[in-house]
Amino acid sequence: MSEADNRKRNEHVQQQRPSVRKLIYSEFEQQGLTKRNLEYMVKLKEELARTKLPTAKQDDTIQQTLAEIKTAQKTGQTAKGLYGSVANKVENTVHPPQQPQGPLTRKNYLIDAIYNGLWFLILFNFLYAAMYYLTPAAAKQDGAAGITCIILSSVVAGAGMPIVTQLFAPGVKHRQNALLRSLLMVAMFAVWMVVFYGSNLLPRVVNPVVPPIINLIIGLVGTGLMLFMRARYTITSGLFAGRK
Repeated sequence: MSEADNRKRNEHVQQQRPSVRKLIYSEFEQQGLTKRNLEYMVKLKEELARTKLPTAKQDDTIQQTLAEIKTAQKTGQTAKGLYGSVANKVENTVHPPQQPQGPLTRKNYLIDAIYNGLWFLILFNFLYAAMYYLTPAAAKQDGAAGITCIILSSVVAGAGMPIVTQLFAPGVKHRQNALLRSLLMVAMFAVWMVVFYGSNLLPRVVNPVVPPIINLIIGLVGTGLMLFMRARYTITSGLFAGRK
């Protein structure tokens, strides 16, 4: 491409920019915004367009921000006072700051317990499947964990993990001191050990050691359910927990 062609292309791009900005202005001019807030919304939309956020997410952010600014305007608060600079608002939109953990509600506990129980179910089943292929002799010994033992210990571990996590969560006001919480965590671990080894003493009729292919299938199904829960719910405590 010749230098003249490059010059023409650059001129064409420069001519398009004002028209694009004018369209953005027209989108917000009838929203009753102050001049500063209008400029803020225009710059915000331009900066969001430069990110890799999905268009739907950008649109939702713009609509939500616009509604919040219009409400704040009634008390004399500006968009910059509400969110900081445009760059700061974009950064918090693209990389939302992690919210502190709040109190463990009954609903959160149930979701977190199921999620963590799935994690342990996945871990144990994949572990025993791998052990069977790597050290088949050890996997066939009488002490190998049966499927009932794996399921029960996963349920108990899943039920206890949200509580253990909350014992030392920084965003929670704790009623007990650190020593008492540490002792409680040790006690819960001891309960899990009793369940794990106790359930493995059950007769093989009710606690069979299943073939490794069964362990793999259970692990894969558990992985699918766990990923569904991460996508569907907000997991607040436990293994690899994080808010959506």
